[in-house]
Amino acid sequence: PPAVQFHEAVEKFNSNVAYSGLKHAVSSEGIFSENKEKLINGSLTALLMKEGDQNSLPNDRLEEQFHALRRLVASKAGYEAFTSLTNFREIVGKKVVRALRRKDDGISHACVDFLCALMQPMHDNYDLRQEQMNKSSLLSSKPFLEMVLEPLKTHVQLGTGALVVSSILDFFTFAVCPPYSETTEAEKFDMVLELISGLSPL
Repeated sequence: PPAVQFHEAVEKFNSNVAYSGLKHAVSSEGIFSENKEKLINGSLTALLMKEGDQNSLPNDRLEEQFHALRRLVASKAGYEAFTSLTNFREIVGKKVVRALRRKDDGISHACVDFLCALMQPMHDNYDLRQEQMNKSSLLSSKPFLEMVLEPLKTHVQLGTGALVVSSILDFFTFAVCPPYSETTEAEKFDMVLELISGLSPL
């Protein structure tokens, strides 16, 4: 059979894995049991190493990559990979910035939805300390947060982009609204509130 292209594998993954993430993402005990965490980390690494030129990649393929990343980080291992996997934060940060600069609604929604899954755990029995670490990293850069907010300004003024607006509101809800805000550092909480208050003329 012909070799499957990487983008085809990503598309098939998204088609076969629910939006909520992998069903069996935790390793079970037993001699022949698979290390699920290792498989998830390997998948995340492959997605980022084989992502292609982010400046020339077709919009639909970039959007598919974010959908796949979101499904993987919905698992405990994927969620923890944000701070434990080597260079994961740096590569993801650059990927998100380049994606938002495209100003494509489909990509922007998939991108911010992925960030939401890193902000708030989508799996059971999550570690509050890990949630704090993820939030601390995601909320550490004011210019980055301003870039995430930028599409909100545009769409609110035009009355467009409902899904983009919804995902951005979710992201900042996880930062400043109870009970989610309990794991947000005070300094970053204040910075986010200041950024949001700057939107008041809208």
